[in-house]
Amino acid sequence: MIDNININDKVLEIIQEKSSEKINILVKNITKDLEIVSYNKNDIFISASLIKIPIMLCILNEINDKKITLDSIINIEKEDVLEDNKCFKANVFEYRVEELLTWMIIESDNSSTNILIKYLGFNKLNKYFKDIGLKDTKLERYMLDDEAIRNKRNNYTSLEDMCLCFKYIVESSILTPKLCKFFLDTLYKQKINNQIPKYINDVTFAHKTGGLDYLNSDVGVFVLHEQFYFIGISIYNTPLKCGDRETVSRLSELICNFLKELM
Repeated sequence: MIDNININDKVLEIIQEKSSEKINILVKNITKDLEIVSYNKNDIFISASLIKIPIMLCILNEINDKKITLDSIINIEKEDVLEDNKCFKANVFEYRVEELLTWMIIESDNSSTNILIKYLGFNKLNKYFKDIGLKDTKLERYMLDDEAIRNKRNNYTSLEDMCLCFKYIVESSILTPKLCKFFLDTLYKQKINNQIPKYINDVTFAHKTGGLDYLNSDVGVFVLHEQFYFIGISIYNTPLKCGDRETVSRLSELICNFLKELM
């Protein structure tokens, strides 16, 4: 059994195996506002697909303000559908907001994300991020925009910001309970489960992954002992171009086993 005293030591052992990688971890009991494990929690890193979480919050805020509904139709153009498309049908150019949100999260679909970014606009999204207290989250480019990356524009966040997003949802503090339930239900349907949940079979996560060359992340919440826990892990500067998802999985298994043993 791992006790409260040495869980951080056990985590540090795994981190120290990875001398060239930059690893960020934040584990928090949201229900009790109690931090359990942290390492570089304030580090600002390239968000990759984690940026889709605050984008979803902003869209849901539009619904909350009765500007749109989940059934609202967004018209798209042929060029809006990217080469990595798995969701869009040929010669269909209008989709419901709910469809786009769902694909953006559970499939991590980049075309849906770009369509929603285009619909809201960079300025509105970034203003919303600041308005809800996200200090480190910034949107500077569309998904798969290699030219923007070459021009030093990217999307950024921190684990503190990600935790705050989930805290708002768990507590229903910035959206209606119905919209918060939609948010969590969508993330519970996540199809990309090769990081945090990989070795954990008895806990269900509402989470979102992110990944680019040499970096990968996973953040989300789960319920244990009738309390909500946030777990977020990001790794970058990995030796392999495909990232280091295995280390995220090992750390998550260690931390979740520890939390299960808490009374």
